[in-house]
Amino acid sequence: MNTTVRTLWLDPSFGASGDMLLGAMLGLGASLAEVVAGLDGLGIGGWTVEQTETTRNGISATRAVVTAEVAEHHRSWSSIDALLAGADLPPSVSEGARRTFRLLGEIEAEQHQVPLDEVHFHEVGAVDALVDIVGVWLALEALTVDSVVVGTVGLGHGTVTAAHGQLPIPAPATLALLKGAPIRSVDAELETCTPTGAALLCALGQWGRLPDGTIVSSSRGAGGWDPDTHPNVVSAIVLEGPVGAGASSAVSAIELSTNVDDVSPEVLGRVIDRLLAAGADDAWVIPMSMKKNRPAHQVNALATPELEQTLRQVLSEETGTLGIRVTATTKHPLPRSVDQVELRGAVVDMKVGPHGAKPEYDHLVALSDATGVPVRTLADEARLAWQQKPTPT
Repeated sequence: MNTTVRTLWLDPSFGASGDMLLGAMLGLGASLAEVVAGLDGLGIGGWTVEQTETTRNGISATRAVVTAEVAEHHRSWSSIDALLAGADLPPSVSEGARRTFRLLGEIEAEQHQVPLDEVHFHEVGAVDALVDIVGVWLALEALTVDSVVVGTVGLGHGTVTAAHGQLPIPAPATLALLKGAPIRSVDAELETCTPTGAALLCALGQWGRLPDGTIVSSSRGAGGWDPDTHPNVVSAIVLEGPVGAGASSAVSAIELSTNVDDVSPEVLGRVIDRLLAAGADDAWVIPMSMKKNRPAHQVNALATPELEQTLRQVLSEETGTLGIRVTATTKHPLPRSVDQVELRGAVVDMKVGPHGAKPEYDHLVALSDATGVPVRTLADEARLAWQQKPTPT
């Protein structure tokens, strides 16, 4: 029986970028060779990744130096998404990288008032940015943590030169991505947090304080600059704690809802599937009565604030609704992890929380189809197998 959970806590209080996050994860023990082997699955050449040790303001840190042989600065969001979808990557890495680029694409679409499919990246579309983002997700996969918690983000001030000319710091895309995130001021005329860094922080985990637990390992990922004002690093800690040892920090969230009286049950099912696929933490439908006693449904979704635009678009497209309510709320997620049991010759995932474990429904359906045993019976057997599983020593 799995009795512990592993949490990665990222502290971007001095800012974050793709290479800083990659360096932090390599410093925690993610294998550079495994990351490079995974990056080969992208099918693009002309890049290298090196791991070096350095200091920032006297603090030791790991630096991931990504070098692109060709200065390529122009890719469309759709071409990047297609590249990642077709690449030979682990499913969780592909999904995480695509989610990161989608966040960036949606912000660019909003900033420039164009459809998502017409978004073209400049710096973010370069080979080194692709390597940074996919490399971070490959390193996270290698660390085998159950969850990621992200602390307060440090933002500098001033101006930065980009493809569109001089921009204020924080860059407009960075500010838009960090809507709803906890931030602090860094007294430096530097772009401490890049759009790539902000998108990765949003996609990797949930905002919160340092969780309780026992420190397993720690590291710092260094940026390319070494200013006198502050250590240009992202700190990272892997913690381990017992399942159910207290609730986690409160997490900012939004709840979206809309009332519809002309949507078929089949379409409502499709809406739920699309909301969850787009990143909603949960989605549900409630039967109700509207004016003139018309039978209707309320469609709801719970998500992190940065997904508001994406989920409003899904609700609008699929239901044809004329209005959507968005309410700020707070989640109190409890620790959870994934364990496995062997059942009738197959492996079934178990979602483990503080008060018990539940078998993965899709695994039960596949096993039921293969054996002819009802899902309800298999669920009981899976829970019993997990309860009888020996505790690791």
